[in-house]
Amino acid sequence: MSKNHFADVMFPFLRGLLPLVLSLFLCPVWAASPPLVLAFNTFSPWKTLDAHGQPSGPYVEIVKLLAARLDVPVQYLPCPLQRCLQAMQQGQADLVIGVRNSDDRDAYIDFLDPPYAAATPLAIYLRRVDSRKVRRYADLYPLRIGVVEGMRYQPVFDADKQLERDFAPSSLSNFRKLLAGRVDAVVINRRNGMELLHSQGWEALIREQPLQLPAQEERRLGLSRRSAWYARRGRLTAVLRGMLRDGSIARLLAVMPIAPK
Repeated sequence: MSKNHFADVMFPFLRGLLPLVLSLFLCPVWAASPPLVLAFNTFSPWKTLDAHGQPSGPYVEIVKLLAARLDVPVQYLPCPLQRCLQAMQQGQADLVIGVRNSDDRDAYIDFLDPPYAAATPLAIYLRRVDSRKVRRYADLYPLRIGVVEGMRYQPVFDADKQLERDFAPSSLSNFRKLLAGRVDAVVINRRNGMELLHSQGWEALIREQPLQLPAQEERRLGLSRRSAWYARRGRLTAVLRGMLRDGSIARLLAVMPIAPK
């Protein structure tokens, strides 16, 4: 092959290769790392929507700070809890926050150490016009209990097949069903329940019961095992530890409004 013929063959190839080589050197630094996609469901007061309908609240701020320290953008996938879990299972989202661990979820979500917050006990609510009292666990058996589809509450409660459960897409829906007499009781994270009742002005209509179900697990950030970030989870946990160590997470959680007593 002559030198001229060789040049005629190779020049178009090299010319086509040049843009690819340049893109590798000239692209932004964070392009090597994908964005963090947060599967977002509301869970007041930790995960809410602001006046413009955008995700907000302390848990959202934790994820935003994590992404900022990783130098990557955050994207949000709004979804009810069950759909958020499906997105994590399918690798459509990278992270969940404020979601309880369980054996079945552990198959597709890696709940990262260290935990970022302490657990909160579960409360039971009845209508004020209902004279029954829930003082001990056995008092739950005669009741039709509103629960959120896909939510894990507490191991003993979740495994109890004698309890009558009525499923809804959200805790707010459960409270509406309670007021309408379609369920007898609602079980909910205590802080979440206080916040919802206060925001809706239902405190005079619904009362908390003496029984509380003790919290079992500290709160952990969940990473999809099918996420592009799963191979880089060491970076995530290192940054998370730094945020705990320097007090950033404590400061973000401290700005939550105080729930009414």
